[in-house]
Amino acid sequence: MRYPAQVPGICIVLLLAAILSAAGCISTAPGSNGTTTTVPPAVTTGPSSCGFTTCHGLDLACGTNAPQLCTMEYQLGDKCRQYARCEESGGTCGLVVGTQFDRCKSCVEKCQATAGSNTADAFTCEASC
Repeated sequence: MRYPAQVPGICIVLLLAAILSAAGCISTAPGSNGTTTTVPPAVTTGPSSCGFTTCHGLDLACGTNAPQLCTMEYQLGDKCRQYARCEESGGTCGLVVGTQFDRCKSCVEKCQATAGSNTADAFTCEASC
């Protein structure tokens, strides 16, 4: 080989280009003759939509001022939120829950009462709700 010292560097550059392309970090627009552009993260602008105004727990509320981001922490009752939703109807944003949510909420509240100040026991109990 003529340039054996440059082979590892070229391989690294090609590998990085392949990773970035596969991850969707760069894209080629149709008709752009191969030029690449960085795609920025999606930013939602415009009118707000109906959604939860609270991020965690059983204290659910709906409105058009739903937070764009919530923390990644887990709080007691978060498991039950999958059984509730916010829905726009007649120009208002309202909470929709069913029997699954009610059963889950009741179970979590019993866990909380039984566990008292021992949060670890409350979370263990909630897993069975």
